[in-house]
Amino acid sequence: QAPLADLFRDLDGIQREQREANGCSERREWWERRSRLDLRMQSLIQSLDSEVLGCWRGLLLPRDPGNSPLDQQELSRLLQELRECGWNNP
Repeated sequence: QAPLADLFRDLDGIQREQREANGCSERREWWERRSRLDLRMQSLIQSLDSEVLGCWRGLLLPRDPGNSPLDQQELSRLLQELRECGWNNP
């Protein structure tokens, strides 16, 4: 697992490099920098999603108010994912 501190350090680096890229006057170089930063940001978000949030990421997603509460199948699937993350007490 990637420690949260490492992810914050990576985010700081990305932000610093973004500020530097904003000062770039050559269009092609700016786009190259921007593309590299976008890839780094994508990787950081994926690491945050998989290594920090894990199965708990679903708790941060909004639920459609038109949908009914969890049905039995959804609840079973959620409990299975939680158990895979080490949660054993329903």
